Amino acid sequence: MKIVLTNDDGIYSEGIQVLRKRLEKEHEVYVFAPDRERSATGHAITLHHPLRAERVEFRDSMAQCWSIDGTPSDCVKLGIEGILQEKPDLVISGINKGANLGTDVIYSGTVSAALEGVLMGIPALAVSLASHEGWDFTCSAEFAGKMVTWLGDNRFKKTALLNINIPSLCKEDITGAVVTRLGTRSYTNSFEKRTDPRGRVYYWLAGEVVDDLEEEGTDVLAIKNNQISITPISINFTDREIMTELQTEKFEF
Repeated sequence: MKIVLTNDDGIYSEGIQVLRKRLEKEHEVYVFAPDRERSATGHAITLHHPLRAERVEFRDSMAQCWSIDGTPSDCVKLGIEGILQEKPDLVISGINKGANLGTDVIYSGTVSAALEGVLMGIPALAVSLASHEGWDFTCSAEFAGKMVTWLGDNRFKKTALLNINIPSLCKEDITGAVVTRLGTRSYTNSFEKRTDPRGRVYYWLAGEVVDDLEEEGTDVLAIKNNQISITPISINFTDREIMTELQTEKFEF
């Protein structure tokens, strides 16, 4: 398969490099990734200044790699529509350092980069390691590789995004893979007010995540139970239940 690989942690991040090595053994891989970390950028794209793409060579790589001074979504757009001559078969974003569960997907540069592929009619995977310390990407890369094989064997041509979160555990301790829906994940946000050396006030966002672990069938609960979660995500934000209710009303102007 021809695969475009990207992320939001930057082209030199360990996660994307481990995944690149795993995928290029069997597939034609093109890497278009940010030149530095671009986490939590959502689906932002660059409109007000030019983008620069530079070829990067890794000694152990057979892939063609570009470092781009833009957002994750920029990388996918520029790579596919500006550099490649043909559309790839698949877009993969990751492996991200940290989970992308529940409402995280709204803010996530990782998920948004994969969604950019879906907007172009290309199936996509977003792959995240559900840990904020002690990262070992070996199992995550292996599972991602197996998912690519499954997609190819099943000729999965739907323009869907599968958001995959993998516990940061050895293979023996992972209790399976389950198909899930997005769970409820919120944050108790706080802004710490500080003063810089020149006396100017600035604010630093802090807070803690709050997960609803009572919801059955969610990605949040799957990770809690040491399972891999596979969540299909649609780009259609229409709330059909409310839409049906609104259609019974008569709005006057």
